[in-house]
Amino acid sequence: MKKRIVIFVTVIVMTLSMITGVTAVNYDFPNNEAYYSSLCSSSAAPQNRTACLAYQQYVNQKVADAQKNLDAIKKGIADAKANIAMYAQQISSYETQIGALETDIAALEESITRTEANVGVLNVQITTRQTNIDSINASIKERMVAMQSFMTLNGYVDFVMGANSFTDLIRRVEGISDITAYDEQQMKLLTEQVALLNADKAEVEREKEALLVNKTNVETNKATAMGMKATVESILAQFRSQEAELEAQQNRVAADLSATQNKLKAISQAMNSIVPSAGWISPISSGFRISAGVWYYSGTTSIHLGVDFAAAVGTNVKAVANGVVVYSANACPTYGYLGNTCGSPGSGGGGNQVYLFVSVNSRTYAVKYLHFERNSVIAMGKIVNAGDVIGRVGSSGNSSGPHTHVEVIYLGTNTVSYYATHWNGDFAFGTGWSADALNYRCSVRAGAPCRENPLSIFGVTVGRSY
Repeated sequence: MKKRIVIFVTVIVMTLSMITGVTAVNYDFPNNEAYYSSLCSSSAAPQNRTACLAYQQYVNQKVADAQKNLDAIKKGIADAKANIAMYAQQISSYETQIGALETDIAALEESITRTEANVGVLNVQITTRQTNIDSINASIKERMVAMQSFMTLNGYVDFVMGANSFTDLIRRVEGISDITAYDEQQMKLLTEQVALLNADKAEVEREKEALLVNKTNVETNKATAMGMKATVESILAQFRSQEAELEAQQNRVAADLSATQNKLKAISQAMNSIVPSAGWISPISSGFRISAGVWYYSGTTSIHLGVDFAAAVGTNVKAVANGVVVYSANACPTYGYLGNTCGSPGSGGGGNQVYLFVSVNSRTYAVKYLHFERNSVIAMGKIVNAGDVIGRVGSSGNSSGPHTHVEVIYLGTNTVSYYATHWNGDFAFGTGWSADALNYRCSVRAGAPCRENPLSIFGVTVGRSY
């Protein structure tokens, strides 16, 4: 009896230890999220209960911290709209946080699926254990009833003394010992099965609670991600309302105009040999998305005079037709930010940039490319053929992410050489800036110069990937 009490107390102590998690252990959850997420929704979870309880607390805190961070950002924007450029510089950081939230959502949803399956397995295991316990318990009770009369002192003595020889006596004593050992083994097995049953039940309750909490965490993270995206759009909308005007206030004319004009005049004969292209090709062959359209940003009144081809940094950008490089600038870091005015000696905010005069169907156009990767732009004065690489995608200047901004301006029916040697250095090519530039759209203005719609020129649609 004393032995059974010791076993029972030991089981209780072990169970309490598992439930309370009294042992202090330092887990490196931030660097091992995938491991613990998988572990705590697998069949190994019961053996790692303390770690899984701690991991759940970590997940819950991470969800709460993301909410608090979003609230702080919203409050900061509301309190300092006049300094929106400061928040615009943080766009890439906010987009990284959105990506992290979306990764967490996917991990939680996967964990929920695994945990639901594991709860099902544990419930089957609990049923099996309970059946085993009931069977062992019934067997013990039957043996106790059967042995009740035998195990009285007189019954025991009669059984022993009823031996007809010494060998029979030894056998009978050993038989009683074997019966006693078997009973003790059954009691030990019963105790172990009860402990395992209770552990399984406790694990099922933990995993059911984790399911409920993580389903809530998924919805909370989704709401936080949506709020972060809305905040990013709010920042972009506020900044874009100023963007066209900021560009107009920056350098509009080539800083080294005299040297540029002299160089273009020196290659005038070479420009006369440019053969008109029969049509246009895309600035980027594939692997890009049209992230912003022309005239206005989607759903806003914020002016945007070109089309944005979003692609990975380092993606080749091509000449869209046969022509010449009339200007290029390469003084900006590959990565800029919203509000960055780098672009000198080119257009302010344009980052590293290239300007072509091209001939398509005997009509001459200016093509403006902005935001190149540093040290990738083609040199001014180069004759190019359609498809030649003129630079690589970057995010320089006034940019919130890797893309190439492209504008197309119709100049007239004279030759490329004529327009190049008569260019006055105006980066708008006579079509104005900001709201005034909208009056120079070819769709509302008769004659050159006028701004073409690059979406139509290149046959692309906002929001689509190619």
